[in-house]
Amino acid sequence: MEDMMMYALKLTLGLIGVLIVLRLMGKKELAQITPLDFVYALILGGIIEESLYDATVPVYEMLFSIFFWALLIFVLEKFALKSRRFKSLAQGDPVILINDGQLNAEVMEKNNMDVDEVRMLLRLNGVFSLSKVKYAIFEESGGLSVMQYAGEEPPSRNELKTDYSENVISYLLVDAGKLEDQRLKEIGKDETWLREKLKEERGVELEDIFFAEWDEQNGFFIQKHQK
Repeated sequence: MEDMMMYALKLTLGLIGVLIVLRLMGKKELAQITPLDFVYALILGGIIEESLYDATVPVYEMLFSIFFWALLIFVLEKFALKSRRFKSLAQGDPVILINDGQLNAEVMEKNNMDVDEVRMLLRLNGVFSLSKVKYAIFEESGGLSVMQYAGEEPPSRNELKTDYSENVISYLLVDAGKLEDQRLKEIGKDETWLREKLKEERGVELEDIFFAEWDEQNGFFIQKHQK
């Protein structure tokens, strides 16, 4: 019974301590996760877990560990504000992933990304086709900030007052030079159809393509391998 009471006390004080630390660290910690924040969360969780299951660790040591670790993070973040180089090393830098409509293959390779992952991040921003993106910045937190072409910015239907076609889903048929057989099956097509359409509509061979996106309304949006 005494052990259960000690667990309850440590959990309660640990929760209160973490809430206090988050308030002291600021709202930024809740809005984005940088590599430094990720390490901070892992170590903080480890401190509480070890203190909870080790009966020999007194409550005051757990609280001291929590607040001392928070102090270290606070000092590091303040130092990062003053030193651009340290901030770059600790948290990383935003990089341009799509520049004037072109995917940067080097950035993708450095961050172990494929085109499908880029499309997923775009969908989280409400963009369902690479063809609509002029610029995209890959942030330190792993999120994507997207700027569409001006003509793709959606006006309201009331402003247009014209007929419009319904939105359609686009399919990634070639990803980093590799044929996506499953996607072709989903739309009832095969490699022969893809090769013929690429040649007919874009005048290119499949081997020349870095990625190819297709939908029923607009056809292909492609990017060739960068020289």
